[in-house]
This record gives sequence, structure tokens and C-alpha cells, in this order.
Amino acid sequence: MSKVFTENEASYCKSKANPSIHFAGRFAAKEAIKKCILSSSVIDSLDFKDIEVLPKSNGAPTVTKINKIPYSDLQVSISHEKDYAIAMAMILL
Repeated sequence: MSKVFTENEASYCKSKANPSIHFAGRFAAKEAIKKCILSSSVIDSLDFKDIEVLPKSNGAPTVTKINKIPYSDLQVSISHEKDYAIAMAMILL
């Protein structure tokens, strides 16, 4: 867990009634963000811990940091129900 999630992300997920689905959603978001950034050829590598996804005050997920690169706009969406989580990311560089 410590190799993938930041302390803030782990604290958020652990505070939920069903932490595992929130960890799964964060993992899916990080995977989507990583693929989005790497496919843009801005950088060659990016670790999961370089990305932090936390909720806004309204609960919507937002990327609070991405180490190594500047980004102008990045949108992320996470959905989960019961045992499944999915995420999508879009970036404008």
C-alpha cells in the first residue's frame, strides 16, 4: 500500500466504511492518469506515488499533485459499486 498511495490518500480511504473500494478507485485513477501522461510523451516514467488523488469539498476526485511534470489541466472521474471500480482521466498539456 505504501508503494502506491500517499499518506493522505491512505488516510482518506481508511476513513470510509468500505476502504477497499476507495483504494481500488484511487488505483484506477492513478493508472488512468499515468497512461494519459505517458501517452503524451511529456515524460518517460511516472510512479504511482508521484500522483495524489483526493476529493474536493463536494466529494468529486481531483488530482492534488503530480510530481515531475507541470500540467495545465487534468480531469479525473472515479466510479465504484460493490466490488468494481473504474476511472477515466483527461489531460490538456
